[in-house]
Amino acid sequence: MIALLAFAAAPGLRADEAKFEDLKKKLQFDNSDAQPANGAVASYAEALENAMPSVVTIFASKSVKVKNNRNKQQEELFRRMFPDLPDDFFERHGGGEGGNRKEQGLGSGVIISADGYILTNNHVVGGADEIQVTLPDTKKEYEAEVVGNDPRTDVALIKIKAKNLKPIKIGDSSKLRIGDVALAVGNPLGLEQTATLGIVSAVGRNDLNITNGGFENFIQTDAAINRGNSGGALVDAGGRLIGINTAIQSNFTGGNIGIGFAIPSNMALNIVERLMDGDGVVKRGFLGVILRELDENYAKALGRDGESGVLITEVGGDTPAAEAGIKPGDLIVKYNGKDADDVQSLRLDISNTPPGEKVTFDVVRKGKPRKIEVTLGDLDTGMQAFAGTGSVSPRVKPQEFVEGVRIENIDEENREALQLDEDVQGVMVESVKDNVPAAEAGLRPGMVITQVDQQEVKSADEAFKIVEDFEADVLLLQVYVGGRRDILAIPLSED
Repeated sequence: MIALLAFAAAPGLRADEAKFEDLKKKLQFDNSDAQPANGAVASYAEALENAMPSVVTIFASKSVKVKNNRNKQQEELFRRMFPDLPDDFFERHGGGEGGNRKEQGLGSGVIISADGYILTNNHVVGGADEIQVTLPDTKKEYEAEVVGNDPRTDVALIKIKAKNLKPIKIGDSSKLRIGDVALAVGNPLGLEQTATLGIVSAVGRNDLNITNGGFENFIQTDAAINRGNSGGALVDAGGRLIGINTAIQSNFTGGNIGIGFAIPSNMALNIVERLMDGDGVVKRGFLGVILRELDENYAKALGRDGESGVLITEVGGDTPAAEAGIKPGDLIVKYNGKDADDVQSLRLDISNTPPGEKVTFDVVRKGKPRKIEVTLGDLDTGMQAFAGTGSVSPRVKPQEFVEGVRIENIDEENREALQLDEDVQGVMVESVKDNVPAAEAGLRPGMVITQVDQQEVKSADEAFKIVEDFEADVLLLQVYVGGRRDILAIPLSED
């Protein structure tokens, strides 16, 4: 033991006197560029070199009116619960005596022309008073103006006064296959020029309640998308634009869990065309019917061998469909020569047709095929008429709990996924949009709201009722997440 201690303590003792240069001569180096092995791609650097100069950072700000009916009693209760709050807490969180509050958001955009046209999301720039674009290479900043925006698809087109920009090459999103490589490029969490890798997980995703109006046709990808990626580019292995990153499905952390959604490039360009040719507004075709999928039972009842086609269950009065002679029970098998495979695709095809255009439906009525020509109406005016008569229920935006927030009841599947004890009662936060007051206050998807305005809730209906009757500036929510409870203060504003 003594000998060992002496050995360990001996300073500078080495097995040999070799220098690193001697060792370096024995090392094996390969300084060539990354090369594919066995057919595998070793690098996407070239694709990103093509795409990244076209992805910009967007800062948007807007002034919102704050309600002036300040709830003093609630404020005092909140201060007793949290005595260490700064004196100006309620002023900074929208609880002042009225006036305006500036909200700021960060997102991404994609340059599509050398003279400054930029594609992004409506929820990034919609309603903004000021929009500032920062270029990735020079860091030069430009003021941008909105050329047009479409909330129903969440597409917006803005423009900056610049020349000789590097536009992205645009691919054909209709050719995407599940398993194709997808790279997301943007500015998540303010980290400029971030790229993440994944695949196309699915195409044609709809009924996600992401957009206002239900005109959804998303690419799903597991390429990591986080807050700030909105409006950025989803590109293929060649660096070509295949989608505009729009939303994520998240848990209570609000971060990426491998489920992200992008607007297909073909759809985005279709909206751009209609915005530019329609003075910044998208006009959509309107038929005036209620549709449903053709399942096996309906197919048998109609004497159909397969399940292709879309069934008309109701026709509104004084609508283009009624005027053309379309009837309930008709089965639509083709629209303008294109197969009608499902309700969502048919709705998109009709909405993508300009009002006033004459179109042809191939239908089957009582087992006999026939062609019916229809001159489409305008969706906005047509839906307003329906809302007034009640003859057909329009597809409406799911009700928001507060701005940008949707909630749902807790079912057994949710309870198991969130690992909630039976004594935890409330409603689950389904989604929270970027850059809304609730997101800034810390509300995240997957959280459980147990109290609204200091009242316990057990259902979404109860929560909606409390908010409907709420008249103060700041809404208090008790939330449960990760085994702990917390209080969040959500500033409310009025348009």
